Amino acid sequence: MSKHPHDNSTPAEPRSPRPSARERGIRIGRFAVGEFNAITDIKGIKVGHCTNVADEVEIPSGVGTTTVRTGVTAILPAGGNIFERRLVAGGFVLNGVGEMSGLNQVVEWGLLESPILLTNTMSVGKVHSGIISYLAQKYPSLGTSTDVVIPVVGETDDSFLNDVRVGLNGPAHVKKAIEAAQSGRVEQGSLGAGTGMMTCDFAGGIGSSSRILPSEDGAYTVGVLVLSNFGNMRNLTIEGAVVGRELDKRFGDLNRRTTSYGSIIVVVGTDAPLLGSQLNRIAKRAALGLGRVGSHAAYTSGEIIIAFSTANRVPRGRADSKRYMTLRFIGDAYINSLYEATIEATEEAVLNAMFCSHGMKGREGREAPAIPHDAVLEILRKGAYV
Repeated sequence: MSKHPHDNSTPAEPRSPRPSARERGIRIGRFAVGEFNAITDIKGIKVGHCTNVADEVEIPSGVGTTTVRTGVTAILPAGGNIFERRLVAGGFVLNGVGEMSGLNQVVEWGLLESPILLTNTMSVGKVHSGIISYLAQKYPSLGTSTDVVIPVVGETDDSFLNDVRVGLNGPAHVKKAIEAAQSGRVEQGSLGAGTGMMTCDFAGGIGSSSRILPSEDGAYTVGVLVLSNFGNMRNLTIEGAVVGRELDKRFGDLNRRTTSYGSIIVVVGTDAPLLGSQLNRIAKRAALGLGRVGSHAAYTSGEIIIAFSTANRVPRGRADSKRYMTLRFIGDAYINSLYEATIEATEEAVLNAMFCSHGMKGREGREAPAIPHDAVLEILRKGAYV
């Protein structure tokens, strides 16, 4: 029996987690990773997913049924309590064929005041409405005795595997993702906003990683979460080795995307005390991490990055703030280790989006296969990528 497009979708069957890149022996960079090797290694950050997987869904205003492979992911900095006590933040757009609502305000003010929601391109409006409804219920004074809010919603295009005409993601799924948010281990791969996403012609989606600086550099933590949906197999690079060249020879018969190569959203968090201008520069270094894994910021791709620090809080509104405020921040001469850690964590987060995915079948019989761990390790071991 077909399902109405507004019905709740069928949840994906639970599967054992697939090993991350590090769990398969791949070591990116020189810094140590946190306990969970995820953005949640920063105290207070929570991540939650709502996954929408359904078959035989009625086509809106059409005949027949179709396939849904999509979802919503929520990142709650500081446990989500940032509307009244905002975080210092920044951002960077490497290539702008994509959308992150609210980023202009983040860069202008140097502040983040809402949870960060991720979804697919055609769902930005509904997810935006969903987070506003959530915040209005949580903060009844929003827009009356306090000013309005511009939520942060980032997107990438899952239309190769997902029928975007259905438009399943909406306020109810935003609420589910937020309510599911938790600290600790972050589920990665093809789930939440990453359900229908691809990376370098393999299944991609949600990936995360973290780095802890040594004590002489402040022992700060940097965490990255990506919604990864970009790239060609032939360019896939792991710690400088272009393994994609050999993979492309072995798996050249895949049914690949040919008209659009998607995008990537990068969320960088840290507990290092930083100014908004410094976080703008941190965000730029995440773009270098994308280059290290094989991105060239293609014409149809959007590489959009937001970065925030949990170390300083800025009260909302003049009634609760002082005329003069003091923010503690790292001197620029001591920021290089944070740059390097951001690059490392970004590279590994993208790899984890692929390594942790079991693969995904989608609409019209299309499939994004899981990246073959053993083949990648063999190519690295033999040096067959040269």
